[in-house]
Amino acid sequence: MFELFLLFFAIAVIAPLVIKYTTKPNYQKVAEKTELPPNLGIREDLHLQKSVRNMEKALPREFKEKIKRRYLSEHPKATEAYFEVVFYELQRFFIMCSLLNNVPMFSKKVDDIWHEMLMYTKEYEKFSAELCGEHIHHAPNDVVEPDPHGRAWFDFLYAKLFTFTDFTHIAWGSFFQNPLHYGFLQELNSLSIEELSKKYFRETANKETVTALLTKIKGDIKRVSHDKNPYTGLKVSPHSIDSAPILAGAMLYYSYNHYEDYDMHMAKLSPASNYYSGNTTACGSGCGNHRNDNGGHDSSCSSDSGSSCGSSCGSGCGSS
Repeated sequence: MFELFLLFFAIAVIAPLVIKYTTKPNYQKVAEKTELPPNLGIREDLHLQKSVRNMEKALPREFKEKIKRRYLSEHPKATEAYFEVVFYELQRFFIMCSLLNNVPMFSKKVDDIWHEMLMYTKEYEKFSAELCGEHIHHAPNDVVEPDPHGRAWFDFLYAKLFTFTDFTHIAWGSFFQNPLHYGFLQELNSLSIEELSKKYFRETANKETVTALLTKIKGDIKRVSHDKNPYTGLKVSPHSIDSAPILAGAMLYYSYNHYEDYDMHMAKLSPASNYYSGNTTACGSGCGNHRNDNGGHDSSCSSDSGSSCGSSCGSGCGSS
């Protein structure tokens, strides 16, 4: 009888533990199947090739291998495939840092590799100087706060700069959950490219890229201010790679024309997604505007004109 009890105990307690530690999490499986586009999946029409070359020069293979060895030793459950897809997203983040005054970090997965990278002080300083012209700062762990409009601006720019992969949503969480601030859109529309460049982009940023990006954004805003709703009756999957450009366009359209009921319109377009619980936690953001409790919105968005090339959150932020 006692032997039978031990057998049941083993099945009920030990077997689940064995399964838990021998079965790969779903995100590990996705990592292994994800195909990473060359040149960091940049949009070819934005003249980002120079930025990618600068990244490759600033981040040589030897440094990457050091980071990988350290990360895998500190995270024994992580696979090499998982490291590669997350490191790929970190490089995209650094490309954004090389362009913008301020880039909040919205992913704990990506931030974890950044932490390991920082351990190599001399190599990291050299990397920062070559890519950004100065130190790329990493904000302290204890400065964590909601930043829905910083996240909206991040999502919109990310979609403009890069193609999505099967791992993009796993790395950064759900995209297009929050509307772009209407006052900010008006500013993007009314200010000149030169004025916007000085206010939101770095002095050392690739001028061709900034000009092409802002020209495209201005053209998009002009179109959505005149067009009738092109998304009526359309249904898309929120995590499909092919859906990203459609959702980015819808994000801009509904932010401009239906700011107050943005969630409702985006939910109709993408019913499988939850547009009431976006991942908006970050550190070091320079944009403080948000919808208030009364359903309105503040207009306190300001750029971070400090000398840091980027900002980040620590272990408490982002998608895990």
